[in-house]
Amino acid sequence: MSNIIDTNWKQKLAEQIREARQAADMTQDELAKLVKVSRQMINNYEQNKGVPTIDILARMAVELEKRFKISDMVITVEQTSPRLRTVPKQLRLDFEKCETFKGAIISITPTEGQILISAKIPA
Repeated sequence: MSNIIDTNWKQKLAEQIREARQAADMTQDELAKLVKVSRQMINNYEQNKGVPTIDILARMAVELEKRFKISDMVITVEQTSPRLRTVPKQLRLDFEKCETFKGAIISITPTEGQILISAKIPA
């Protein structure tokens, strides 16, 4: 564990929020409405004039489909479709082993640092 404290984490978070919002092609006002804060608060977060609470940051992660990293901590929230919750089978991948799914047209081959996904489209 490092004894060095990252004093720039607030600025880095502000940049991540702004970049994620812009990548989502969203205005500050649109994001504010989705996470239930004012547009001015979004502007403050992006200008490093304030830090969102964890619940607001979690809502941003969901709406922007973004993982926020603060020092060594990653904030991510994944929404699961209600339909997917009913699927009883879990997908497990072992590195260097090709997985083929019977009755499916997808093959997933994980290797160190990458995952190769091939799909066959029936004619």
